[in-house]
Amino acid sequence: MQETVTAPHGGPRGRGGLVVLGDGLAEGRDDPAPDGGRAGWAVRLAGLLDLPRDRVAGFGVAGATISEAARVQLPAARGLRPALVLLGCGLRDVVNGVPADDLRGHLEEIFGWARSAGAVAIAAPVLRPPLLARTIVSESRRNATLERIHALNAGMRESARAHGGEFIEPEMLPRLGDGSAWSFDGIHPNAAGHAHLAEVTAEIARPLIEAPAAPAPG
Repeated sequence: MQETVTAPHGGPRGRGGLVVLGDGLAEGRDDPAPDGGRAGWAVRLAGLLDLPRDRVAGFGVAGATISEAARVQLPAARGLRPALVLLGCGLRDVVNGVPADDLRGHLEEIFGWARSAGAVAIAAPVLRPPLLARTIVSESRRNATLERIHALNAGMRESARAHGGEFIEPEMLPRLGDGSAWSFDGIHPNAAGHAHLAEVTAEIARPLIEAPAAPAPG
C-alpha cells in the first residue's frame, strides 16, 4: 500500500508544468538517468516538449493501484496547476482482479481534477507485458487477464476523453509489442520502451496543450 506523499520540491506550481500519477511506468522504473536518478516516460516527454525537468512533478510509485493514485497521489498534486497530467497505472489492478467498473470513480476523480485545473490529461494504456506469455497459467486464466486489461483500457479511454483528455491506444505503441523494449522482469518497459512511449505521447500532447483549454462541465 502506498503511503501519503507530498509534492516534490519544485514542480509545476505555476502554469505550464507536468504532473505524473501512477505506478512504475509513471515513476520511470528501469530507465536510469545519467545523474543516477530515473529518466522514464515523463522526463523524456518533458524533454521533447522543451519543458525543464524542474517543471515535472512525479508522484508515481512502483506497484501503485489506480485507487492509490486517486486517494494518495492526487491529494498531493491538487495545489499544482499543470498544463499536462499523465496517468500511467492499472497493471496492479489487473493482477489483483479488480473489476474495471470498480475503478470508474477513481478515474473520474483524476481526470475531472485535471480538467478543473485547466490541464489536459493523457492516459497510457495497460499493455500486455511479456511476463504474461512466460508465466505458466491456464489458458482460461490468461484470457481472463487479457479481458481485464481490455476492460480497464476501455474505462480509461472513456473517462479521459469525457474530460477533454486523451488515451493512448495500444496499437499506437508497436515497439512495446517487442520484448526488446521491456526490462528483464517482463513487467516494466526499459529505456527504449519509455522513449517510445514518450515519443508517441508527445505527438498527442502537442496539439492538445497548444489548444485553448476546454471548460469544465457544469
